[in-house]
Amino acid sequence: MSNNDNKEPLEESGVLVDTSSPPMSEKNDKPQEPLKKLRGNHILALALHRMFKGPAPTLDHIVRFLSSGSGHDKFWMTTQYFTKIVVWICAKRGLRSASERVRMLSGLVADYRIMIRLVGLAPMTQFIRYCEQTQAPTRTLQWLDRIMNLSMVCYYPLEHIYWLGAHRIIPLSEKLVDDAGYWSCRFWAIWIALQFVHLGEEYRVIKSRRQKIHTRGKVDAAQMQQELDAVDADAKSWWIQLLINTCYFPLTMHWSIRGSTFPEVAVGCFGTVAALAQAYNVWHATA
Repeated sequence: MSNNDNKEPLEESGVLVDTSSPPMSEKNDKPQEPLKKLRGNHILALALHRMFKGPAPTLDHIVRFLSSGSGHDKFWMTTQYFTKIVVWICAKRGLRSASERVRMLSGLVADYRIMIRLVGLAPMTQFIRYCEQTQAPTRTLQWLDRIMNLSMVCYYPLEHIYWLGAHRIIPLSEKLVDDAGYWSCRFWAIWIALQFVHLGEEYRVIKSRRQKIHTRGKVDAAQMQQELDAVDADAKSWWIQLLINTCYFPLTMHWSIRGSTFPEVAVGCFGTVAALAQAYNVWHATA
């Protein structure tokens, strides 16, 4: 018998019932679906409210770090050099496509960092003014600062010429572009070499300050501890600067020598350590 035959007796009695309709239990379940969605949205809203209602000191610190010129640069510097290590790992595992893509990223970041240094002479000039207006602890440090600043004054324009010429923004011969790049790195290498002498003189000053504190006569214990804490902070900063300079030394030598065979993975390792050490300093400076 067909479904229409089943409907006829009910239709004659004035009641139309579709026997093919779902049971009442299924009909009662349908209105509950929007309620479940509303309940889920309410839970999500509560979770988001609890997550974002209070202060976020770590997020604020990250924003301060990335908003600073040094923090912004150190983030990209870490990316630039760490990706060189990733390229080496991918190449070792035979992931040629991934290695090439990461290599392109590393190159783009390196190019971007050179580009933003096009305005580097302005802060460099400000730092030179500061050095001349502030008396250094010793005469040796004063003259070292002057010579090192002079090397940077030579470094920046040569790097600008290299970048602008390499991108054909200004018409230069390939030889002139290469020469500008090598000589900019050589002036940077001079700065790094002099920085070792500078650090040696700083160490002597820090050691002398500590000895003076211990050999003084009667002094307030709290004041003495405060002075020692200041010396300890300078000593910690000294060790970090030594680490950074030690990492930069082989890199500047590599970039200063034509045909250098220094491996790229080593460039990545030394550069990553130098970047993280500098990022550590900026992180604490923006606390």
